[in-house]
Amino acid sequence: MKKETLIEYFGAQGFKEIETNSYSQLTIAPNLLMENGSTIKAIVIRESADSLSEAIIQRFSASKRIPSKTLEIYFSFSSKPTASILRNCKLFGVGIYYLGRTGTVEIYAESKLIKGRKVLSTIPKTQIFFSSRQNLEERKIGDELISDQRDSLKVPIFAMLVENDQQYSSDIRKLWPIIERCMDDCEFVIIILSGEYREIIDKETRRALGLYDPDEILFYVKSDKLTKESWETLLRDASDHGVKFQEYIDLRDFKLKFNLRLMKIIKALHEENKVPFLSDL
Repeated sequence: MKKETLIEYFGAQGFKEIETNSYSQLTIAPNLLMENGSTIKAIVIRESADSLSEAIIQRFSASKRIPSKTLEIYFSFSSKPTASILRNCKLFGVGIYYLGRTGTVEIYAESKLIKGRKVLSTIPKTQIFFSSRQNLEERKIGDELISDQRDSLKVPIFAMLVENDQQYSSDIRKLWPIIERCMDDCEFVIIILSGEYREIIDKETRRALGLYDPDEILFYVKSDKLTKESWETLLRDASDHGVKFQEYIDLRDFKLKFNLRLMKIIKALHEENKVPFLSDL
């Protein structure tokens, strides 16, 4: 049977031709591979309808499952094949198409359905870089909240604290390259300004303004006179970059506001990666 005949036949059923090397799970290279949604038909075209060894049929039947797809395997002939071919194909679950006397495509046996396991969407590892004074209580709270949500919601989200890096050094000349590498490995950054000015936090924040989109920056500022005066210039520059910051009154207020933002990030990760979230179940 000509390949064009099969393409026309399956095309009328909504199938489209794809590259024959699209799937490595096939144990015999097909002459034609057709796909419609999650269904794939792999067809090996045979010139002779009189000879086809049992070993070849068995080999084709050993094709593996394709994730999230249903695979159907067929031999195609220009005429109805011999009884032994029909019997062996049916025995091993390989379907048969052949060209009938009227020139129409006939089917002798349907293929077994080789169903692949459904591939579940997953959320990629997501890291949040922490920029704040290292001894700040808010830093500890943020780290704990991320850990708690990761464990309870089973989502791979992590806090990136530079002091936890194996190469951490208190020497600022050695520390900055580590900070740069850590920031480059993160998808979000949380900036917490509390108390008097620190040059390293200023430097981290300005790098974050150039590295992250505004919605990837979680910015929190302690609502007191000292903090606002100490960080006046940086806050103005951040606003010029389109980055908004949230003020918080105390640790309890910070915890509530950060956890709310964290949950929005987690829900967005579920949506982006098509993974059901709690409210969707």
